[in-house]
Amino acid sequence: MRNPPQSISETLSDLAPSSPSSSPKAAALRIHFPDTTVTSPGEHLSRQTTAPVPTFSVSATALGENVTIPNCDLSPTTSASSASGDDGLSEETNPLCIPRFLVAGLDLDPPFPSFPVLGPILHSMQADLALIPPNDWDTAEYIPLAHDKRLRGDENVAGYVGPSPPGFGSPHRYMFLMWQQPRGIDAERIREEFGFKDDGSVGVMNRVRWDQEAFERKLGLGKPVAGNYFVCG
Repeated sequence: MRNPPQSISETLSDLAPSSPSSSPKAAALRIHFPDTTVTSPGEHLSRQTTAPVPTFSVSATALGENVTIPNCDLSPTTSASSASGDDGLSEETNPLCIPRFLVAGLDLDPPFPSFPVLGPILHSMQADLALIPPNDWDTAEYIPLAHDKRLRGDENVAGYVGPSPPGFGSPHRYMFLMWQQPRGIDAERIREEFGFKDDGSVGVMNRVRWDQEAFERKLGLGKPVAGNYFVCG
C-alpha cells in the first residue's frame, strides 16, 4: 500500500504524537477484546489476544454536534405505530435507526511493512452499529457500539479474521476506521454492492489489496468519525 487513501493517511496523522517524546494520544475509537482494550494507537498485542471478534466504543467528543443521540432501547420493535416499511421500522419514529455506523478493520502492512504490496487486507467490516448510551450519558467519555437489533440480518459485512502476520519481519499495523453510514446504506446494501455473502464470509482474493478508496467513494462515505490501530507480530 504505497499510496494510502486520505482516510488512512489523515487518521494516522491525527493519531501520531505531537513529538517523539510525547506520550501516546488517547484514540477516539477504542477497540475492545475480551482480555484488553486498545486505548492508544500502536499498542503491541499478541495473536492470541486479538483472535476474538472485537467490539468498539467511540469518544463522545468525536461524535460531534451533528450526530443524533439515540435512546437506549435495543429490544426488537413489535409493532409499527406510524408510517413504516414492511419490517415495522420507521426512521422518523425510531431514533435508534439514526445514526448507524460502519467499522472496517485493515492490515496496512502485508506482507512486510517495508514492502506492503499486498495491502491493505480487509480483516473485518461491521455495519448497522448503533450508539448505546450508558447510564452516565452526561459524563461518559466513550459510548459503546452494538448491532441495532431492530434491523434484520447480520452486522458482519465481512467476518473478522484475526491478525496473522509472518513470523519474521516487523509488526503489522491493524487499523480500525469508523464512519457514519449515509442514509440508505446498510449491511445488506453493502454486501450487495460488493458481492459479499449474507453470512459475512469473504474470500481471500476479495480481501487482499482491498481498494479502500474505491469502497469509500462508492458508498459516499465522508471523513471517518474515529480511528485507532494496534500492532501485532
